[in-house]
Amino acid sequence: MQRRPVLAALALSLLAAPAPAHAMQFGISVGARAGTLGIGADVAVPVGRQVAIRGGAGLLGFDMDMTGRFGLADHRTAELSLPQALYTIGAEVSFLGLRAGAGILFKSGDPSYRIDLDQGASIDIGGNTYTEPAVSTLTTTYAWSSGAPYLTVGLGSLTGAGFGFLIDVGAVLLEDSSFSMSATGDGTLISSSQFLDDLRTEERDVRDDAGGWADFWPIVSIGFRLGLPGGV
Repeated sequence: MQRRPVLAALALSLLAAPAPAHAMQFGISVGARAGTLGIGADVAVPVGRQVAIRGGAGLLGFDMDMTGRFGLADHRTAELSLPQALYTIGAEVSFLGLRAGAGILFKSGDPSYRIDLDQGASIDIGGNTYTEPAVSTLTTTYAWSSGAPYLTVGLGSLTGAGFGFLIDVGAVLLEDSSFSMSATGDGTLISSSQFLDDLRTEERDVRDDAGGWADFWPIVSIGFRLGLPGGV
């Protein structure tokens, strides 16, 4: 049995559970966070002394110049682009300042890594060498379906009035993740069956190099919360 459907069903069942009558005794919490889920805000709604529904949104989108890093060959530039935003909704259980949570993550787009070749530069794709301008750019996209489940553990309670600090670590589970490649350059070459076969070979090589790490998106987040007074 795959983990993804089971965890997603668990998270949805927790979200759908009716709040007990005494939940209104605890106010909601609003907060801010920063980390691998972006910089943003979240809201926690208690459904008891130790259980809360928590949702958040983080702005992550930015482009990072990777030229000269991670062994990138000369005469080319590289850029890493991340999704504009990541959204989470889940349920968390607190006990003595420790938390455990599960939920679902949604994203606005897929991360991508683009290499631009300088004039006359060459690149190996699928075991064959191509030279600019026959191939001018190569883009690798790391994709997974929206609605991926996640698991977290953390420090700091989501319930109670006043300020508090929160630390979260965990992972998004991406069992359906994949790498796809595209290129620009000479139209006839780019659309040829030989070149497309080389792209597929390169995709498999990238996936093999990534190994099991491609099945996870790490969660590391630091933030604070303000618990608002609840009702009667």
